[in-house]
Amino acid sequence: MILRKKYAICLALLVLGFSIFTSCVYNKTISIQTLKPAELSVPSNFAQPLIVTGIYKGVPGSPESMAQAALDSTAALEAGLVLAETLAESPWFQGVEPPVRQHYRDESTRLILPYSWNEVENMASATDADLVISLEYIKITPKTDSYPYWDGAFQGYYGYLSMDVYAYWRVYDLYNRELVSNYLFRDTLIWDEYDYFPVEVGDQLPGFFNSAAYCGYLVGDEYAKKIAPYWADEQRFYYVKGHKLLRNAANLVINNQWEDAANLWQEVIDKYPNREELAAKAAFNLALANEMLGNFDVAIDWLEESEKYYRLQRALVYKSVLKERIKHLEKL
Repeated sequence: MILRKKYAICLALLVLGFSIFTSCVYNKTISIQTLKPAELSVPSNFAQPLIVTGIYKGVPGSPESMAQAALDSTAALEAGLVLAETLAESPWFQGVEPPVRQHYRDESTRLILPYSWNEVENMASATDADLVISLEYIKITPKTDSYPYWDGAFQGYYGYLSMDVYAYWRVYDLYNRELVSNYLFRDTLIWDEYDYFPVEVGDQLPGFFNSAAYCGYLVGDEYAKKIAPYWADEQRFYYVKGHKLLRNAANLVINNQWEDAANLWQEVIDKYPNREELAAKAAFNLALANEMLGNFDVAIDWLEESEKYYRLQRALVYKSVLKERIKHLEKL
């Protein structure tokens, strides 16, 4: 019986604390997706794209060469697959996933010349591609080390695995027989770990081939964002405290009822123009509603209206975000 009373008291305190906490929430955030433009100029009037990844055979009888070729080929294949999947989500492709083909290259240096047009046409013939996106070269250079240290009480170990990534992309426009894009990707990825046991690759650290595949993932994902518009996750902010109408509007936002929420925020401005901070918050929220409805210029107008009532620091930041989004839309 005593335990039940204590449980009831604890529950009551928990509910009270939660209500106090939620009553102090002055604003909320929502997640939205915005369309970002491509950075590189690539033809968009293609009918059938094709992704080609350059892979390597290695030198028979040389374990080091064979291992290096296997790492590079693992990264290349992953880069091509990730590029295809990511591009398929872009409005540029409208849900069409381009096929991925492999092409063996014999070159062992970083000086990779473009394919001849005969080679490009032979690659494209099987799929009737008129745009070939080619990973011309990729080199993964792993480095690893591990050593013991004394942490003051116990013997510890530190180990790391780093991978230098060097990749080169080209885009061939078969319709116009033009090489339209070149892009070099360079980066170094590092995994490290501390432990009270010797740190080993494939144990506390990822294995060589797993890390090579992850390098390929980054190569493909970044290049997709360079050549095609892509959706990016962003956060947006709106005010919910200060008046019952703001709280009611927040409930409508949860259900994506932006027009109904906008009517309540407009009502706040109409009824309480002399409550300057409250009116400014309602105008700020109206800017968000218009962005969600695709009225970007009107959203900026509402932010300027908000500043007339009361200077909200968030309004200045939000205005710059909206202006940047308008610039991006002009590039699409």
